[in-house]
Amino acid sequence: MAACPPERPREEGVCLKGSSMVTLVLLGILFLPFLLVGGGMALFWKRKRRAVLRWSGISYLIAVCLLLFVVGPYLAAWALTHAGTRGPDRALKETAADYGVAFEDVVFEARDSLRLSGWFIPPGRKNAILLCTHGLFRNRVELLSRAMAASRAGYGALLYDSRSHGASDKGQISLGYYERNDVLGAIEYIRRRYQHEPEQPKIVLMGISMGAIATLEAAAESKNYSAVILDSPFSSLRDTVVDHSWLLLKMPRYPFPSLFLFWFQRITGFDADRVNSHQALQRIQPVPLLIIASKGDARISPSVASSLYQESHAQIRKLKVFGKDVTHGSAARRHPDAYAALLIGFLDTALGGKAAAEEGEPAFTKSTASEDYPR
Repeated sequence: MAACPPERPREEGVCLKGSSMVTLVLLGILFLPFLLVGGGMALFWKRKRRAVLRWSGISYLIAVCLLLFVVGPYLAAWALTHAGTRGPDRALKETAADYGVAFEDVVFEARDSLRLSGWFIPPGRKNAILLCTHGLFRNRVELLSRAMAASRAGYGALLYDSRSHGASDKGQISLGYYERNDVLGAIEYIRRRYQHEPEQPKIVLMGISMGAIATLEAAAESKNYSAVILDSPFSSLRDTVVDHSWLLLKMPRYPFPSLFLFWFQRITGFDADRVNSHQALQRIQPVPLLIIASKGDARISPSVASSLYQESHAQIRKLKVFGKDVTHGSAARRHPDAYAALLIGFLDTALGGKAAAEEGEPAFTKSTASEDYPR
């Protein structure tokens, strides 16, 4: 739930360590007025020095508790629900044209009428479209290199900015619940675009991190897709809040996450338990499924992907777990050739095409600027 600056590539652990320092800095800032006031009073009121220091300490502890367990959870919930694309990603200007691929700027409506901006790349010799949904704090560029690999193999793609991200309309961030409306709107956009064609292209849903959850939740409410790809999905909204409270802020697993969810649910207006990957998986169509994870992901354990793989009813399914060198969502950056081969191999198999790219057709190895630093 935090972002590292883009000056240079960094390991995920460095970013997480920097995020956890925020809590210590806030506590240090909060301590300053108590130190100055309490220390000053103790110097001038020598007879009551012990009492002054004791009450200063007690007051500080009360203020800390209010910050961590009252004000803090509300502010954290408000900040998350009003989040958007982080600064480094907003500065990215790369498009499909940089790969020599023609594309069209498009605007379509989410199911709840928010206007979403995106890029549409028509399919080539393979009548299928990869619908790409990015993660929290990012934008459509996050999946550009993946979409270019698909385009090179003859597939089309629709990349778009989720609500409150990039050039799309503002809307509450919900870690997948409302974002599913974005995916459903994108599906309908593709269907309307080809409604007069004798054969509509197949739609493959692909999402990364929060985008994977939005994809899965949308798939549970639609039948208009032929395959699903989940890159770095989390287990449930409740679980990821608990994990990230400690991982990023070093907040205790109780009661901070419960208090955060209390405010999160009141701000967003839905039950957090409704965002659950395992439950959504049971409601999707039994289409081919690819799940991608990594052993180096400090935010989401690869055991989540393994569980989803085991629970899937798909006849064609594949689980790929990259090594410890791959942090959260960075498999395409760390291993571009292997990722492109995995993606195209799955698409060809899932959609009934060839199991490999045509002879003389190299995998895309260019890494986008958005992947020059970790998530």
